[in-house]
Amino acid sequence: MTAIATADPRFWENPTLDTEAHLEASLGKPVVLPEALQEKLQTQWATECEDALLRFFARTTHQQYEQVRRDNTYNSENDFSSNFVFSVFTPVDCSDWLYCDDVFIVVETHLGGDVRGNYGDAVVYRVDNVAETGFLDWVCSWWAEPITAEYDNDDAALQRWNEQFSVGYSSWPTGQVREALISKEPAWSERHGCYVGRLEDVSFPVKLHPAEPYYS
Repeated sequence: MTAIATADPRFWENPTLDTEAHLEASLGKPVVLPEALQEKLQTQWATECEDALLRFFARTTHQQYEQVRRDNTYNSENDFSSNFVFSVFTPVDCSDWLYCDDVFIVVETHLGGDVRGNYGDAVVYRVDNVAETGFLDWVCSWWAEPITAEYDNDDAALQRWNEQFSVGYSSWPTGQVREALISKEPAWSERHGCYVGRLEDVSFPVKLHPAEPYYS
């Protein structure tokens, strides 16, 4: 299984959130599309296929749909291995797409090079309550633990830092780690396969791991 969050041994401030694994963990498996629609999405942007997508959504759910958001993750802080464009479609009577049922999300993943082009085929997902899936958490959390079992994993200061190193606490958890580090630069340990460092108010060295967002 692909690790969702991984550390870069060369640059500790550049953890990676695997895009494909993140999409599967938060949105599940893609929807199987009719062959004709799939062929359209292989050669055209999702925006160019919007009418066909809306007809498919309506036939599938017996509701009328509309696009309520389209954005590129490139425009926001993220740790993704590949950026992607996503389009959100909801029933027309939905008051808040974040908490709506039967939401369709169309994803077009960047394949490299200039972010203005070179995107893969559009993939369609169907999900309820987007806000609770973890889909919109685009950066890695961090987790600190004692470097050996002889130290206290229940240390109050350590627990406080781990709370602050989470996506739920900060929009940039890596910045929280930097503020907490005594040395400001942790060291990569081949033995432990992670970074090690010292945190303010924690009396022992810790291992530092990038952590995936919480997926419901």
